[in-house]
Amino acid sequence: MDGALALLITAILATLVLYFWARKAQLEKQLLQEREENERILSVAEDLQNRLGALQNKKDAAPLPMGLDVLERLFEQYYVYEGTDALQPRIFKEVNSLVGGLRSNPAVQQALEESVNAAKDQVMSRLRAAFPRWKEEDYLLYLFAAAGFSSTTISALLEKDKPYVYNRIYRLKERIKVSCSPQEASFFLSCLNR
Repeated sequence: MDGALALLITAILATLVLYFWARKAQLEKQLLQEREENERILSVAEDLQNRLGALQNKKDAAPLPMGLDVLERLFEQYYVYEGTDALQPRIFKEVNSLVGGLRSNPAVQQALEESVNAAKDQVMSRLRAAFPRWKEEDYLLYLFAAAGFSSTTISALLEKDKPYVYNRIYRLKERIKVSCSPQEASFFLSCLNR
């Protein structure tokens, strides 16, 4: 009887040790995933910041209403909340405000379009005149690509997978090639080259 009780206690202790070891491994994995997600979010934000900054620095660029201090605010949030449970929600909130503006705020999209127009010889105005029947989503995709956003950033802004973005950009390029003069097509396509 004493042997069976000792064996039962040993089995229970071994189970508890294994449970806590597995739980610790799971928490470490979750923390690693959160760090990777934070790095991805910061990467997208940094890409947006760099592209918007480059457009803003072009001569005669229209001012962007979202401000270009986003990356600084993100790093400030990261510094203040690093190692706490509030880090990811704070960073997500900052990035979400920027992404939300570019994704759905017509005033922010218009400001970006004006900046791209100023930086790239009125490309968006000329594109809208050359292709008046395009959907607004097509113009937006072209705008983001012409602004120099990465495929990852465009995917996040359009809430689509990367392969979808690649296919859509490819189809836009093909429509441009077959629908306008070679000189005009060359101009529109050159604005998409990064």
